[in-house]
Amino acid sequence: MEVASMKKPFDALYAGMERDLAGMGPELRGADRYARGIGLIRERIPELQALGNKWMAGPDREVEYFRDVWPAFFGRLFLYIRLHGLELERLPLGRDAWLAVIERERRRVSAFFRVHGEFWAYYRAGALDEQFMRAYSRARVFDPLALVIDPAGATLASYRAAECIAMEVYAGWLAGALEDATGPANPATDYTWGAADTDFVEWLYGLLSVEAIHYQGRPADITRLIKWGRWALGKEVVNTSDRFKVLRNRKKEKLVFTRRTEAALERRIRDADAQSK
Repeated sequence: MEVASMKKPFDALYAGMERDLAGMGPELRGADRYARGIGLIRERIPELQALGNKWMAGPDREVEYFRDVWPAFFGRLFLYIRLHGLELERLPLGRDAWLAVIERERRRVSAFFRVHGEFWAYYRAGALDEQFMRAYSRARVFDPLALVIDPAGATLASYRAAECIAMEVYAGWLAGALEDATGPANPATDYTWGAADTDFVEWLYGLLSVEAIHYQGRPADITRLIKWGRWALGKEVVNTSDRFKVLRNRKKEKLVFTRRTEAALERRIRDADAQSK
């Protein structure tokens, strides 16, 4: 759910959560990134619940809260929990094993929506209002989920809506992971990086700064540039952000590789001009 569509007075709380998640730097990656994200989201939950209890003054607001607000927050939490587990599983895997995991998870998403697709369609159409009321959930004593959710703080429908939101985003994440994983397995057979690792980092951040490389029509961020460098040159520097800090902390010339490149290019141009006379 976009911040613009979040109901007041929850919009500021949701926007703050989104800023916190977006503010995690690119140096925080993989399972660590999602673990931090889980913590940031959970920090907002007590305030969400307290605000929700004050705001729900009648049945209409109860439906709005559990239909529109609760699933947006918890959908993001469910997504990050799922991604955290997946990234932990990914750590020891090679390319082929990782592709097999991605395919397994895509089948899992498809199976989920085969079961919950009808609910998801009705939910997105704005229907099923009655199901978002706590009284409805309390009456569903034979639903296994009713045994584990907080009957005062959630409903069966709000929980399932959050799951659907998370799984839809998860499907998109898996599609991107598949695209990344099926890039050239070893493009560096003929092309390799010949300069130092720090030079490589300086070069990537230079490309980032001038927005020279685009991905799907938009300037690539540093994460995409790192992947591109790996595909194009078979080169990947561990702890790229730490190398960038080394570059920033240089006492004399910070842009050593850039200045060396500039000087070498100027010499080449002068030599070419001299030979053409």
